[in-house]
Amino acid sequence: MKNRKLILRSVYIFAVAAALIVPQALTAAITVNGNVEARNQSGVHEGDVYRNYLKADVELGESLNNTVVKVILRAEDDTIRPEKEDKTTHPVSGAKITDRNYLDDSYDGPQRVYLREAYISHDIYFESVIDSVNLKMGRIIYTWGNADEQKPVDIINPQDYSNLYFTPIQDRKIGVFSGSMSVFFTENFFIEGVVIPEFRSSEIATTVFTTDEVTGLQENPMFDLQDPETPDKKNQENSYAGRIGLMIFDIDMHANYYYGYDHLPVNRFAIISLPPAPAPYLNVTPEYEKIQMFGFDFQRALFFGITLRGEGAYYDKGKYFYYDTETPTGVILYSPLGQDLQTGGNGSIEKDYVYYTAGFDDHDFIFDDLYVNLQFSQKIIMDHEDTLAQDKYVNHILWTVKYFMLNKKFCISTKGAYNLKEESTYANGEFLVKFTDNFEFMLGGWVLEGDDDTEIGQFDHNDMVYVAGKLTF
Repeated sequence: MKNRKLILRSVYIFAVAAALIVPQALTAAITVNGNVEARNQSGVHEGDVYRNYLKADVELGESLNNTVVKVILRAEDDTIRPEKEDKTTHPVSGAKITDRNYLDDSYDGPQRVYLREAYISHDIYFESVIDSVNLKMGRIIYTWGNADEQKPVDIINPQDYSNLYFTPIQDRKIGVFSGSMSVFFTENFFIEGVVIPEFRSSEIATTVFTTDEVTGLQENPMFDLQDPETPDKKNQENSYAGRIGLMIFDIDMHANYYYGYDHLPVNRFAIISLPPAPAPYLNVTPEYEKIQMFGFDFQRALFFGITLRGEGAYYDKGKYFYYDTETPTGVILYSPLGQDLQTGGNGSIEKDYVYYTAGFDDHDFIFDDLYVNLQFSQKIIMDHEDTLAQDKYVNHILWTVKYFMLNKKFCISTKGAYNLKEESTYANGEFLVKFTDNFEFMLGGWVLEGDDDTEIGQFDHNDMVYVAGKLTF
């Protein structure tokens, strides 16, 4: 309900703005463009249809003097998103378990029409110490950092994880109602501040790629899963972000800061009862915590067209990690998590956290029209304890390789990631045909390999092929 009110507020703002600028813009043309995309993903083992996806984006733009208005409307039908009415029953308590725990508060289901992005941007120019100031307000998708898929500092927007990493990060982002001000002192030095007066969680609900953790919480009779504690139920506070951009010795760099709500919840555990009493024994309540992040990103063009890029983040607040549930007896109360609960804990502990990605790319690597992007990503839990369920280090090698042929009418590509410790991987291969300047056809597949108890390997059985078409206008 709160998001609908914000959308109505946004529409009202745009209506007022339009009323103010229309008298000056009777002869100006509003640009209209967009795209229509259809996609099918099907499993190769059982032949199940994982996803039928139909999407239409319409982008409206207006530029008048120093003011730009941009609106992107999206309509989509996505079978991977659970039905709005989907409910299951707790195996012991009989209580209804809804997907509310793993959806944002839109409750939209597979079909939805919404404002993906809509904002007003205005530039003010000076002839003094300040070169210009940019003011922007509306529902905005931000892009911070210089890495590609694993972006430590690009955390302002929540994301739609219903299709996991098979959807690129820019398409996964969800716009947030916010305002920003950027002050440009020179073309090589600026300061930007962002205020986000609403909370939106990331979307995790999916009909196919539900993680073992979520499945265990929903179906294990030991747990009684509660509705999440969202900021709307408390005194809501704004989230804030800021960055400083600087170009020195041809190195484009930014210092980044974020203080606000994490878009993914932390599960808080509490003992309800103990055996031999009947289950459930543990109460589980997802809560959204505030995090604080200090970040840095850079990119530098080197020789032969190679560009070095990277970004890193340090979290000193709000990152929680769970205690292990493994125990030789099989009784969870004797595990590190159970021991923590019996001493008054909630099953998790806050730790400082480091996350960085660095690598290089080249658009004409070795020979023309061969694009290569290779990166290394690492996550580190500082002051790690052996009783934690998560490893201290998570290391990934990421790659994207594209080869364009026949004046870029055809393209073969691969991308993916390899977890060094778990020895697991997800990898993609794709063949693209560009029939015309505005119509593309894609045929490809994803291979997932790894042990069942690993982050990637739990989806080992979900190898798939896909076919897609995209029409732009």
